[in-house]
Amino acid sequence: MRDLIIRALVIAVSVSTYAGCARVTHGSASRFITNRESASQDVTPKKAQAEASTPPEPTLQEAIAKVRRLMAEARPVPKPSATATLESRDTELTAALALATVSPGEASYLAVAHMYHRRRVLDRAHEYYSRSLKLNPRSAEAYEGLARVWRDWGSPTLALGDAHRAVHYAPASASARNTLGTILQALGHRKEARTAYLLVLAFDPEAAYAFNNLCYLSFLDGAGERAVAECRVALQLDPALRAARNNLGLTYAAAGRLDLARREFEAAGDPAATAYNMGVVHLAERRFADAAAEFRTAQNISPHFAEAGRRAIDARRRALAQTQPEGGE
Repeated sequence: MRDLIIRALVIAVSVSTYAGCARVTHGSASRFITNRESASQDVTPKKAQAEASTPPEPTLQEAIAKVRRLMAEARPVPKPSATATLESRDTELTAALALATVSPGEASYLAVAHMYHRRRVLDRAHEYYSRSLKLNPRSAEAYEGLARVWRDWGSPTLALGDAHRAVHYAPASASARNTLGTILQALGHRKEARTAYLLVLAFDPEAAYAFNNLCYLSFLDGAGERAVAECRVALQLDPALRAARNNLGLTYAAAGRLDLARREFEAAGDPAATAYNMGVVHLAERRFADAAAEFRTAQNISPHFAEAGRRAIDARRRALAQTQPEGGE
């Protein structure tokens, strides 16, 4: 069932996140189990493709790679006009930009870069991280910021060098180690990513985000019991960590314990996200009618949740096709 859920993640690759906040990077911090940190647009196969014969079952690694590739291809690039609108209405960002103008320096440029990154304006974040580096070519914080930008742009290969430079200049930084781990994970180097996350814990034993990242790696490796244990530790350290709730729910769903999966999704405190996540789980089991019902519930709770509406329509179509006799229209 674990592979089926991953296949469902490929189907439901929207509304996802793979990078955390400016201070530390949490693997899968979103409300949704469709992985991994920053919103992406819908990637829906064309009707002709949907009606084609079912392709061979992908391996777990192939499915995850496809999720990452689709997310990178779908990620919208902010337009200058959108950035200008943000700057005009965001007083915190406006103040930081003003300070960087009247008092240009490494710290003021980093502050602006972090704000742009948190607001998903990646091109401007890259610009200000680069400005900071010109003033201090040994800035681990700026290199880590650049690594996160490249990663969130869907280019982990380009991120890797900056991540290593961040660790080189700040070898005891838990945050830099964690960012390196997320990039290694994005590149499919799960063993090396686990090593990086364990080193995070060597520097910060109470880093809930590192335990959460380990939990997700264990899920990918099919080590359900280990995943549950790691997510539980993450939640003991940070009960409000939604990513850990969702990863724990995903692990339970893969083991066939949908009751426990729902319990964890509900504990995250977002009823619309709970219904959506359960819809994805039902898709994985090919229970399309149940999936459609969950997606409809999500949209009823949150009327502007357009993605849930699209998934409900698709699941209803699949449910109707499932009930038709072989060869039927």
